[in-house]
Amino acid sequence: MVKNLNTNHSYKKKLSFIAIFILHFFLINILSLKSSMANIAIIRDREIEKFLHQLADPIFIQAGLNPKEIEIYVINDDSINAFVSNGQKIFINTGLIRKYKTPDSLIGVIAHETGHIASGHLARANEGYEDAQNAMILSYLLGIGAMASGSIDAGSAIIMGGSQSAQRLMIKYTRGQEESADSQALNYLDKLAYPANGLVEVLNFFNSQMIGYKEQIDEYLLTHPISSKRIELIKARTAKNRYTNHKLNQQLQPQMDIVLAKLEGFLEQPDELIKKYHNRDDLHSRYVKAIAYFRKAQLDESLKNIDSLIKEKPKSGFLYDLKGQILFESGKNQEAIITYDQAIKMLSNHDTALTKISFALALINLKDHDHDLIKLAINKLREAQKFEENNPILFKTLASAYAKINDENNANLALAEFNLLIDQKDKCLKIINKVIDKLDKKNVNDQQQLLKANDLKEFCKKNNDD
Repeated sequence: MVKNLNTNHSYKKKLSFIAIFILHFFLINILSLKSSMANIAIIRDREIEKFLHQLADPIFIQAGLNPKEIEIYVINDDSINAFVSNGQKIFINTGLIRKYKTPDSLIGVIAHETGHIASGHLARANEGYEDAQNAMILSYLLGIGAMASGSIDAGSAIIMGGSQSAQRLMIKYTRGQEESADSQALNYLDKLAYPANGLVEVLNFFNSQMIGYKEQIDEYLLTHPISSKRIELIKARTAKNRYTNHKLNQQLQPQMDIVLAKLEGFLEQPDELIKKYHNRDDLHSRYVKAIAYFRKAQLDESLKNIDSLIKEKPKSGFLYDLKGQILFESGKNQEAIITYDQAIKMLSNHDTALTKISFALALINLKDHDHDLIKLAINKLREAQKFEENNPILFKTLASAYAKINDENNANLALAEFNLLIDQKDKCLKIINKVIDKLDKKNVNDQQQLLKANDLKEFCKKNNDD
């Protein structure tokens, strides 16, 4: 249960994210009749998310925004794209990350999207969408039950996705808004003494698509007007700036190299990767091979490569996290638990949130349902909840853990939260009513659970009425 359960604020935040995300998919069919349907999925990977925040947070600060309030999501999509949605959520496609091999282009695009946020363009663009949002019938995370029994770790763990087939919503900006966002972006980059050549590179690519280059145009280009004038204005304004050796790029390139290796390993065909890197032994190659062999169920080869990386970088908690995933998804639960525990000890609390969920999954999947181990799993899930309060997998796992120790009320409360997060409010109400019927209002020990149940019930009823 979320830490502010005695108010409706936390639930509003949760439902807001779900509704926004589905709305984000739905409205493209109104905006673009020619658009083809596509499955969109978000990849959860704390190492990648941390890298993107390290890159973006200085920009957010320059824009007067609180980095902790801005969420960055990675979309599994090959198109070159990044966009903002619902105020302070930035979505970055894997295609954008993988096309440009240095942080320059990413930080330029993030600076531009931050300019839209700081200027309030998105808030005005969203006016009039409420009716469409209320009219939608959400069918969210159809495969969530099956995924809850597996790992949600790096790269291969996609825990939030589109319900059925959907398209992402691209807000249509005016040329004036685009130029305003460019101007804001240049201000942020200039204050950081960071080059704008990455932003120019991306805009040049977009502009080339508009004039008939072979690579497929993305819908993003239709909603973010690109012009040669915009590019020339940026070049003219930054002509005297020379920041090509800025320390931010030098510091973050090693992290970006790991991100690129991880994405390549999980997103490309494993047979092709093994063939490509078979005779190579550099860090990038071993990283890719560790993942590719894992995906081919060749555990020994996978572990050989991941262990060589750990030997080279013994203090990398994320490498232990990846090894834990490889072991867990290969059916080596006990070994995975030990490895996940090592990762948790090496990483910060925020960085371990997803690892703790996987650690708990491994514990509750042990054949011997030791109550002490299940309680340990519950403790780790509650710790993770501080950073992953909107994560449906967490509550699905929590429900399973409570069920294994015959704590029916807490299991049902967690299951109700899970259904709330996937916008199944009727199921949430049904479960909550069941809990309330079983609780003794006069029993002091039941008071806290009753309070939680009633908060959930009132929230679900209110939003059903809406």
